[in-house]
Order: sequence, then structure tokens, then C-alpha cells
Amino acid sequence: MTTVDQGPSDLDESGLAAIGKHWGVLLFLGLTSLIVGILALAWPGKTIVVIAVLLAAWLIVSGVFQIFRGFSHGLSGGMRALLFISGVLSLILGIIAISGIWQAVEILAIFIGIAFLFRGFGLLFGAAEESGGRGWSIFAGILMIIGGFVVLVWPAISLVTLAWVTGIWLIVGGLFEIFGAFRLRKLAKSA
Repeated sequence: MTTVDQGPSDLDESGLAAIGKHWGVLLFLGLTSLIVGILALAWPGKTIVVIAVLLAAWLIVSGVFQIFRGFSHGLSGGMRALLFISGVLSLILGIIAISGIWQAVEILAIFIGIAFLFRGFGLLFGAAEESGGRGWSIFAGILMIIGGFVVLVWPAISLVTLAWVTGIWLIVGGLFEIFGAFRLRKLAKSA
């Protein structure tokens, strides 16, 4: 019986192919973020309840995705911990927001700001582990962090402004996730 020695490049390619099979999950998350962002921009003054439910749904979907992504093969321990922690926090914040425990817009704004900060730092740390195309991840991470700080510094901004800021960040984040999904699909096919 003979064994085949797999070098590091064989393992990298098989890991990429395994992750690439699930590129549709990233595409779904990106499309969800994009749709929620567009809806937030379209209805800035009609109702905060709709916006709060959409944002809570985004936090829940994003949190579940990050938790599952944290269990992917080939990630460092630090990246796993960051994805798992940010996913759990995003999931908890989404459930709290949708359940109506705290109705204050300022508290919801703080939750959104924290979620954006964790997402932004997750993108930045993820970019540090990527081998190519890190510029887009770094740019998206910086945008998310800026958005998080803006919301945290001015939590009492008007609902319309909050809807616009949130909608813009969701659209930008969604577009990056959509492009990332197709990039992942392409890399997986070439592996």
C-alpha cells in the first residue's frame, strides 16, 4: 500500500476548494445586507419598527454566518475566537433588538455601532490572513469601523440619519460580501 505525501500547497488548495463549495452562503449574506440597506434608505422616515426589525434580522443572519465561519478549517486560533465572539455578540444583539427588550433608539444605535466595530475588526484581521486581494477587505473593514464610531459618538442622531447611515454601510458591506463570494467561487474552481 502506498501513501501520497501532500505538501502544504495541496492542503491549501483542498482547504480552499472545501470553503469554496459554500460560497453561496457568503453571497446570500451579501444580498441580504444589500437588500436591507436599500430598504433602510427607501423608508428613512416611515417607521423605525421596520428598520429595527430589518437590522435585527441582519444582525442575526450575520451572527449565525460568523459563528459557522469560525468553525472553518485553516483559520488561526485568534481568527476563530474573533469570528465566534463577534458572531455570538451579533446574534445576541439581534435577538435583543427584535424582542423589544430595549426600545430606546440610542441603545439600538449603540448596539449597531458595536456590531459594526466587531465586523470591521473582523474584516481587518481576516485581511491579515489572506494571501491576495487584501485591499478590499481592509477598505471594507475601515469603513465598518468608521461607521461604528460615528454611530457610537452620536447615538442620539435622528432616526432618518440613522437609517441613512445604516443603509449606506449595509449596502457597502453587502457589495463587498457579494464580490467576495464570487472571488471565493473563482478561487475554489481554480484550486
